[in-house]
Amino acid sequence: MAELYVTPPRKRDRMALTEPEAVGGLYQAVLRAAKDAMARGEKDETRRHYTRVSQVRSDAWGILLNVKGGEYGEPREVIDVDSDEPEEDPRQIGQSDAVLSDFYSLLIIPPYGDAGLLITEVKGRSHLLPQTLRQLNYRLRDLGVFLRVTSDTVDARAWSEFLSDDSVGVTGVELVQSRPSPDRTRFTEENVRRSRLHLDLEDGSQVKARVIDALRAMIGQEPKRPQLVGLVGLRDFEDEDFDEERIVTVYDGKERKIDVRSSWPRFTYAIDTDSRLTAEQFVREVASTALDSLKLLNVDVAANWRPRIAD
Repeated sequence: MAELYVTPPRKRDRMALTEPEAVGGLYQAVLRAAKDAMARGEKDETRRHYTRVSQVRSDAWGILLNVKGGEYGEPREVIDVDSDEPEEDPRQIGQSDAVLSDFYSLLIIPPYGDAGLLITEVKGRSHLLPQTLRQLNYRLRDLGVFLRVTSDTVDARAWSEFLSDDSVGVTGVELVQSRPSPDRTRFTEENVRRSRLHLDLEDGSQVKARVIDALRAMIGQEPKRPQLVGLVGLRDFEDEDFDEERIVTVYDGKERKIDVRSSWPRFTYAIDTDSRLTAEQFVREVASTALDSLKLLNVDVAANWRPRIAD
């Protein structure tokens, strides 16, 4: 989930969502662009990725897109993993064939102000947020508007709530060195491109208690960034010797790593289901979090904001 806003091309100055006025504001402009994107997909030659908007539905403040995308460029074969039997004449995927997955993208565009939301479905680590924006921005360029997203405010709030949960555990610290430190100190004198030091923290130890305290201190819109090298008592190194410093957390059996040297990593909201949600179910699942995020962005939420999109 990310904050959605609009600027002129190649600029960062925010525009009101009522622009461009000639087409009824950003909502109508995006709706037209999304429907136009259904006519032809995008082939990204550099990343060998194909993207197409396959369906567009809208209601209230919401525009729901079904965006299909997948990689191409490598011949492959298809096998039924349940039978696990080799076929005499296996099904072939050619070099120019893209294997597509379907993702939901929900845009929430208020009829006033300068902030909305873009909510994208994630499967594993895969999503189509950049591809969706490219599809829309390509068609919005003639109107002189450019869609952008930022997740700093929304993700900071989500991470703060996550870290406030007492059931979130801390298991370790990870320090990464991708380039020589200022004084050329390295783990080894050999020609190594990237080094990673992982420290498992012992339950009940003072060092683990210090790391937990530092993690709790990160809660808030302007988190206090801890200096992990000193906290864990690592000798002969300083924080400047590392490019990334991560605290390893675990919640409900799932591991998450938080890099305390950079901005908040993108927060993914888990949906407890074993099957693909319908469009109606997806919108219903994300509605309450979307409402909280709109209020966080100081959007004056009207009573009729919520999209009700049926299958």
